[in-house]
Amino acid sequence: MKLIKMSIVFGSLLIVMGCGGSDTPVSVNYAPELSNQYGLGLIGADTINSAGYTGSGIKVAVVDTGIDSSHSEFSGRTIYGTDFGGSTNGYADDEAGHGTHVASIIGANKDAVGMRGVAYDATLYSYRLANDAGSLVATATDTKLASVFNQHVTDNIKVSNNSWGYSTLANGISESSARSTYSNTITALRSAQQNGTVFVFAAGNQGCTNLSGCNQATLLAGLPYRVNELINEWLVVASVGSDLQETYYTHRCGVSADFCVTAPGGGDARSTDGIYGARADGAYSDWAEGYYVRLNGTSMAAPHVSGVVATTMQQFPSLTAAQIVTRIKDTAVYTGLKGYGASGCTSSTCTTAQMEAIFGHGLVSSAASTSMISSAGYSIDGKVYSDNNLNVSAKKLYVVSGLSSSTREAIGTARTAVFDSFDGATFNVPAKEVFDTVSHPKLSTIGYARNQPSLTSETLNSQSYGLRRINTDKFNLYMTSSSDPVSLAAASLWGDEAGFMPKPSFVSPNLTNQVEIAMLDGNYLALRPFAQYSSNDDISLSGYGMNVSLTPNKNLTFYGTIASSEGDFNLGATAASTPVSQGFKSIDLGANIAFSESLGFMVRSSLNKLEDTGAGTNYWGMNETSFSQAVLGLQVDLKGPKFTIGAYQPSQYNSGNMSILMASGRNSDGQVSYQNSSFDIKGEATFGAFVSASIPFSYKDSNYGDIDVSFQQSPYDHSRIGKASLSLNYTF
Repeated sequence: MKLIKMSIVFGSLLIVMGCGGSDTPVSVNYAPELSNQYGLGLIGADTINSAGYTGSGIKVAVVDTGIDSSHSEFSGRTIYGTDFGGSTNGYADDEAGHGTHVASIIGANKDAVGMRGVAYDATLYSYRLANDAGSLVATATDTKLASVFNQHVTDNIKVSNNSWGYSTLANGISESSARSTYSNTITALRSAQQNGTVFVFAAGNQGCTNLSGCNQATLLAGLPYRVNELINEWLVVASVGSDLQETYYTHRCGVSADFCVTAPGGGDARSTDGIYGARADGAYSDWAEGYYVRLNGTSMAAPHVSGVVATTMQQFPSLTAAQIVTRIKDTAVYTGLKGYGASGCTSSTCTTAQMEAIFGHGLVSSAASTSMISSAGYSIDGKVYSDNNLNVSAKKLYVVSGLSSSTREAIGTARTAVFDSFDGATFNVPAKEVFDTVSHPKLSTIGYARNQPSLTSETLNSQSYGLRRINTDKFNLYMTSSSDPVSLAAASLWGDEAGFMPKPSFVSPNLTNQVEIAMLDGNYLALRPFAQYSSNDDISLSGYGMNVSLTPNKNLTFYGTIASSEGDFNLGATAASTPVSQGFKSIDLGANIAFSESLGFMVRSSLNKLEDTGAGTNYWGMNETSFSQAVLGLQVDLKGPKFTIGAYQPSQYNSGNMSILMASGRNSDGQVSYQNSSFDIKGEATFGAFVSASIPFSYKDSNYGDIDVSFQQSPYDHSRIGKASLSLNYTF
């Protein structure tokens, strides 16, 4: 078969190029190479190239007249391929020049010389169709053509660029005729698609005498219109010039609109608005610009799309060929496109159906096809397509509360994978886009604690504890209850001052009981071992330890507690995550100093070591982790009203290591892979001031309760009030 009237599709291999303008050679000294090939800018190629996606590792077949591998734009590259045309010089040569120009649009080197390709690191295969005379003999029969496409499977080709075609239009043949005439070709095409190949075809440029003759793509380009099983991994390409106006030469999408897109192929004025590309040695001599030449046609539009396919495939290796095609079609736009002539269609003057008939889905964009199309989802159950996936644009995963800002920042700068809900495409993003590394924990109230001896799970309160002292002839027994397992151990020592110790925001309240036996309960020294148990029906030991108080004189008392306890720690990354029951060991030390009957000072700190726990996809693992909290205050007791002013360190992790299984990618079956991301915990000095008061109210010498007031400075922003509370405690 010869190249007949394929002005774009085959440039000078035919009778005409179908364009006007001066043929006077111009200087080849264009700079920079990016601007020389204006098509790159129109499809946003530089954006995705700058992100590191250049077609590397993607095999692209240029099904054409050959590739002149000696051209400098392919220097340092190995051009692979097969000669199906029986030529003298083989697939790595191109006497006609058409294939070389097409190949350069796809993959010319990024070398600061001449121009560069959309996917300049792609692996190029030259499938030469032409003989020495330029006739496409490899397309002459169904059997010969099928062998070309069977080779795609052998070479594992991922993108096939076909800037050639027949003169018959897509709707000019019936399905039965298409299937009988091209049965072997259809089988070969489908086999290649099932092996992961995307086929890109030029729509055709017949040099129409009127636009109605170009309303359809040519036969092979539009083959999926009749052979529907080919449609999902197929793109046919119409052409526009640098001004995004439909060219005179291009065939329109027509009945192929569902699998048709648009790309720059050069304006009708070839010499000034043609696509600048590599010129094969000895080809296009009359139009030469040194080793380059400007050509126009859908032949030049198609390789732009092939380059987009290659870069998109590189970024999303887990997507199928059909998903790649869908992504390219759905991100194409009509913005700026205009139909041929002064009154040509635009998106504002014509219907969507009219625009589709001309431009298909619209102008392709490598920047858009490789961007997030819908919402970003994060998988915690190992599946890309799951109802459990988190829409991170609406809700982020939790980071363990009580971490320093530097630790949270380190977590935020890690990388993790999210998946486009549109098609499951993988995007590697900073973890701060998935995890909430900004929010500070809620502060617990710092104020006087209330003794409620009958404390139950229904009445537990962060500022409540239950203490009963039972005296016997042999020993004293202390029964204590608290919703905070961290402060429970020492609650009987500190009384209402127990409420000044900050409560960990990362421990869930859970009513726990403690029994203390006073081995020694003197005025000078007290030793009280204790055991702890939960308040559920299954009473079991949950902790043990020793309380010690030392009073060397009436104005000074030291307190100490050593404990091994259990608590429900909030280590989950989602709202649905249940607290994890974990053991921890603690040392609690403090002192009370009385300066006078009405003035005193208290100081208390606690260091706690958490048992190790493993990481999961929605749970944080902790290793050698410690946390602490502290408080000090000046106290005034007016024999009724009492006040404390001081400073506190909120409960926070200050050493150890934490980890979580972060999504790292996916496979083609939609299974998510994870990597263990580990972070060193770094503590930091974080303090805030507080003022607390407890004022009794009475009538006729009868006490009816207390009013408690507390104001706390934010330890994270000293210009703000972190928490304020007012409570009324009424005695019945």
